[in-house]
Amino acid sequence: MNEADGISQKSMPRMLLFGLLFVAWMFPGLIGRDPWKADEAYSFGLVLNMMETGDLVVPTLGSDPFMEKPPIFYITSAGFAKVFSPPLALHEAARLSCVFYVILTLIFVALTSRELNGPRSGWLAAVLLMGTVGLIHTAHMLMTDLSLLAGYALGLYGVALALRKPLLGGLLCGTGAGLALLSKGLLGPGALGVTVLCLPLLKIWRSRAYLKLLGGITAAVLPWVLIWPVALYHRSPALFHDWFWTNNFGRFLGENGLGPTQSRLFYFWILPGFALPVFPLAIWALWRERKSLFKDPSVQLALLAAVALLAVLSSSRQGRSLYATPLLVPLALLAVRVERGLNTRTIRALNLGTFCFFSLAAGLAWFGWLAQFTGWPAPVLTRIQATLPKFAPVFHGAAFAVALLFTLGWISLAAWHRQEREFVAFHWTCGVALLYLLAMTLWLPVADGNMTYRHDFVGLRQALGDNPGIIGSHGLGEPQRAMLHYYAGIKPWRDETRGKLDCRWMLIEGSDLPGKEPKAPDLSWRLVWAGRHHRELFHLYHLDQAAAWNNPGIQVAVSQTSGF
Repeated sequence: MNEADGISQKSMPRMLLFGLLFVAWMFPGLIGRDPWKADEAYSFGLVLNMMETGDLVVPTLGSDPFMEKPPIFYITSAGFAKVFSPPLALHEAARLSCVFYVILTLIFVALTSRELNGPRSGWLAAVLLMGTVGLIHTAHMLMTDLSLLAGYALGLYGVALALRKPLLGGLLCGTGAGLALLSKGLLGPGALGVTVLCLPLLKIWRSRAYLKLLGGITAAVLPWVLIWPVALYHRSPALFHDWFWTNNFGRFLGENGLGPTQSRLFYFWILPGFALPVFPLAIWALWRERKSLFKDPSVQLALLAAVALLAVLSSSRQGRSLYATPLLVPLALLAVRVERGLNTRTIRALNLGTFCFFSLAAGLAWFGWLAQFTGWPAPVLTRIQATLPKFAPVFHGAAFAVALLFTLGWISLAAWHRQEREFVAFHWTCGVALLYLLAMTLWLPVADGNMTYRHDFVGLRQALGDNPGIIGSHGLGEPQRAMLHYYAGIKPWRDETRGKLDCRWMLIEGSDLPGKEPKAPDLSWRLVWAGRHHRELFHLYHLDQAAAWNNPGIQVAVSQTSGF
């Protein structure tokens, strides 16, 4: 951005601005909260098991192998947890892997943009990616999608670099594909593979450089393809089959019932909101450059990558908005090009809209926070307590100070640039960072109380007593099993995977919906403990036939909590 370069030189170095923005955007919400349901909770359960057992080949959740995803992200998180806990809590230290993979992603996106769009576009592409609606929450969660994103960004950088250095580009692309493979299976390498195979459709790639690219990819990806899959197959062919076929092709074809089935148009419907602002900016850029679209290899590569990934995602019978996260990378690379055609009037209009929107949203966040303490308007606190009955607002000085400091910084930014033609993307991402920071400071007690399982298993360990032996379970979901392990220190055996169990304890999960309540296996089991998380009910039964028949009114130790 020419104008942005001039302004930044007059004020402070551009990279310092970016560094301050990254700190405000990345670090709120990493500490001071528990693992949140659902994806982060079960991901941490896998990390916890890996740290306890030292098994780097077979991810384990509770007492059962978990073959939905390969282990590279869990290995990384376990490494951070081992190094930085203490002083951080175990789950907070593990969450530092999010910072690691986000930094890698931003670096590769910036390098790719420099290759495709020129040296001044790198930081802008990173800023645009940070400002997307779909990334802000995921970037702070302990989930394999972050290492997948880093691998995909590295792979795409390799392809872009191959225009100048095909062999090195191939090595980097193959490394990225391998990282993506060991992060979340075949999705990442599949999307990169489709992109690379379609490159000869572009005239510039019909050369020997393409063959060098393929050679580099093959050499670099082979170790990733062989080491863990071979080790897994050597450990258990059945588990390898479960991972490779059931959790890759089975999910893709929608034949295993393990995930939500969606329409083929699902990703087309969610992209305008999920990929805001890069999706509309990318469409705008393509429209503006429609006449040169088939002449500019830089635009062609980013567009080809986006179309290839969208085609792969839309071909799958299962879909979640989370799966579209890698799409943000090529869209950001396209969105960067809009800046070249912005005139003064458009810049001022976008800046004004950005400051007005985020200032209003921040004001509402502060107003709602104050309402918790003043009791006016009453519906704010009433609505919170409807979900968290035991919630009582508590003033946290440090959180308040951080929120106030960054809010004043936002006001200063708005006032200082009111008459300036600054970089719109930077302003937008500052606004996104401010809202997330307010959510993770002022509203963190509410959010954490709603998403944590810490208080839902109080009394369970005591009810089991010493040496309870095998604890059976039925209906427990993945995050619930993980948090039982973390907070209660138990790993129940699931009757869904082990069949009829020879045990005297049974933990059953249900809900408060009619007909969904937990029920004892039969009359020989008595209820000794109960817990609750919102609508989820947990009942612990003990096999005691005599007590069940002779004293049906036996006292039950109940821990009725509501997640806070």
